[in-house]
Amino acid sequence: MTTKPEMLNRIEATFSQLTPSEKRVASWMLAHAALIPFETAESVALTTGTSGITVGRFLRKLGYRNLDDAKKSLRDPYQPWGMNERLDSWQQQRPLSDRLQHSLSLEVDAITHVYQLAQTDVFKQIVHQLTHAEAVFVLGIQSTRGIANAFFSHLEYLRPRVSYSEGLSGSWVESLNSGFDHPYVVLTDTRAYSAIARQYCRVASEKSIPMALITDIWCPWARDYPIDLLQVKTDTGHFWDSLAPVSCLFNLLLSGVVQALGDALADRLTINRELQQEFGQFER
Repeated sequence: MTTKPEMLNRIEATFSQLTPSEKRVASWMLAHAALIPFETAESVALTTGTSGITVGRFLRKLGYRNLDDAKKSLRDPYQPWGMNERLDSWQQQRPLSDRLQHSLSLEVDAITHVYQLAQTDVFKQIVHQLTHAEAVFVLGIQSTRGIANAFFSHLEYLRPRVSYSEGLSGSWVESLNSGFDHPYVVLTDTRAYSAIARQYCRVASEKSIPMALITDIWCPWARDYPIDLLQVKTDTGHFWDSLAPVSCLFNLLLSGVVQALGDALADRLTINRELQQEFGQFER
């Protein structure tokens, strides 16, 4: 089973302590881990708009002598696929008898990573917001719309004032100008990332609207905003990225809300069941 390379763990652990220039280097490395083995300190500096001195200082903060030293910790078979390479990679793998087993290994590793996220302070903060916020708005961008809508439906069953925001107004006024004093937004998007998702995070941050971003580990701008961030692994060697880790994360968040609500949940569930019976929602 694969684990995140040590270098990436160190970057995440020290990110908040970095200078703005060093954060640009860190964000690029987190988003382009697969490219690091082919880069030099000078090329990284050129790409990130920094200097070789900045890159060197950043690597020393991580405990590495130089970039070559850091590359030694990047031995992880979990690598990102670009869309241009996706079809070629898939066609090359089809004859391989162990392809499904390899994908299963990556999928299990991705789910394990989600359960590790469930033990973090950020996860607990999101659960707290989902439980106690005055209102919750759920946004699913692009291919995540379906599972985000399912998350909304389940959360709505547990607590009042939960809305699925479609953005049909064109300016997202239903969630960015909701009239609630203490709303909370959950936005999910994965690669290739929508320009709308990034724009929404920027505007919500400027308006001091607390929100969570659920995305994959390759999102290059995810750390640019002061938001609650959870990043999952989605590349499991299939033609399309797997959304199973996102679905798993949503289930864990819902379980956290159930636990946080405690005995207070019973009354709402009772009324929900009465309404279901009143409208004959299910066959008997």
